[in-house]
Amino acid sequence: MSGKDLYRLEQALKRILKENSVDRDHTVVFDASDAKNFRIDTAILECDTFSLFEGSDRKAVIIRDPFFLNAAAKTGSRGKKKEDKEEAEREKRMSVLEQYLKRPNPDTALVFYCHGFDADSRKKEYKLIEKYGAVITAYKKMYDRDFAIYCDEQLKKNKLTLRPDAKRELLARVDCDTLLLHNAIEKMLLYGEREYNLNDVRELVSLNPEVNVFNMSQQFIAGDLAGTIRSMNEMLKASFDHTSLMMMLASRIRSMYTLRKLYEKGMSESDIAMRLNMKPYAVKKGLENTRSLSSNKLLTYLCELAELDQGIKSGTIDPKEGFEQFILRNGKQYAGY
Repeated sequence: MSGKDLYRLEQALKRILKENSVDRDHTVVFDASDAKNFRIDTAILECDTFSLFEGSDRKAVIIRDPFFLNAAAKTGSRGKKKEDKEEAEREKRMSVLEQYLKRPNPDTALVFYCHGFDADSRKKEYKLIEKYGAVITAYKKMYDRDFAIYCDEQLKKNKLTLRPDAKRELLARVDCDTLLLHNAIEKMLLYGEREYNLNDVRELVSLNPEVNVFNMSQQFIAGDLAGTIRSMNEMLKASFDHTSLMMMLASRIRSMYTLRKLYEKGMSESDIAMRLNMKPYAVKKGLENTRSLSSNKLLTYLCELAELDQGIKSGTIDPKEGFEQFILRNGKQYAGY
């Protein structure tokens, strides 16, 4: 089991243990993230080891974050000797694993648990596990439409009703993150009401910082001074300081500058997406959001923020005063004031 949707992944593991009547005392976890320290034969031996204590005969062996299923796992420097050694280790690992999979212990649940990444189906180990009938589940982060359906299901399950504008605000604040959604639902349940409006959601549900800095940058670029200040104040309430807001805004503007600069050089949206390893839709939206600005204007903002950063570090500029003046000066300028 694998995926980047950590909430659903963790809930699925709990469900597997419950369905197999395995408690914490009968669960053994092996950290398989490091190729140098993990030994597959030790984990497989544990699968056939019975507890000497009284209680359930059922047990679970969890191989957590197996490097041999992770496409991003680092293998170090390459070379003929290195490759030969890795291949020999892989063949040994495959042999040990296959011997067990041919005759698995029916009283042991063997789980390959990839926390935060997708198991690489190209790996030989993946194909071997699949060959012997393993139940393979992947919990990818949901897209907006699927997440909205999932949200409705969870609200209905918990007998909660949100007005349309409140539901839109909830979806914006949790940003397709199932863990944030369930935390929000838990807060609403603790609050005790069954129906919530827009102000209720704003008071109860914390805003995802990534979403808010995105909103702040979009509002800033669009000349929405009131919206920019509102987003800024919400992040300040969430314990962010002016310096961190400045760095986040600079990062967003830098990304938009890169998009606009490549587009001005004549690159197509598809070429830009390939060059920057971005989704075509994200490139399209980024260019739409900056259509009234040149790359030179965005670069001017970046230069101002860089000077502001240097002033703050040298102690000649107060972070609060400096950042607020930047927002007011450039917001008013673009908004036509």
